[in-house]
Amino acid sequence: MTVDIRIVRAGQMYRYYLRQTVVGDGRRPARTPLREAQEEAGVPAGRWRGRGLAVLGLTAGQEVTEQQLRNLFGERGRHPYADRIEADRLAKGESPKKVWKAGALGRRVTVTGVDFVFRSQPTIYLLWALGVRRPGG
Repeated sequence: MTVDIRIVRAGQMYRYYLRQTVVGDGRRPARTPLREAQEEAGVPAGRWRGRGLAVLGLTAGQEVTEQQLRNLFGERGRHPYADRIEADRLAKGESPKKVWKAGALGRRVTVTGVDFVFRSQPTIYLLWALGVRRPGG
């Protein structure tokens, strides 16, 4: 058995989820809306879950939108509704620096995850493909 280890850095998490989880293990065609790509891949839409949802203004079971996913994982931990929060505060005349901080969640980190992929040795795949059986088996 071999293990591939990949460090997922801040800013890469959004692309990682889109490629590895959100639409299955495939890639979605360019310009295809996320929900349509999920339906074609047979992958259900993501739903918000957890105890802290109310603090973020989210509801359990609510569908995760592509913009919320981009905010949360693509921009180093932005609030799922960061766009709305920032637009409201800019309209009230707040400085861009304060507006940016208002849409941030927690502190910035450089590594957001580690991906472990466990694989059998290539010879195992070859034996399976060739249909080699053990004597008496």
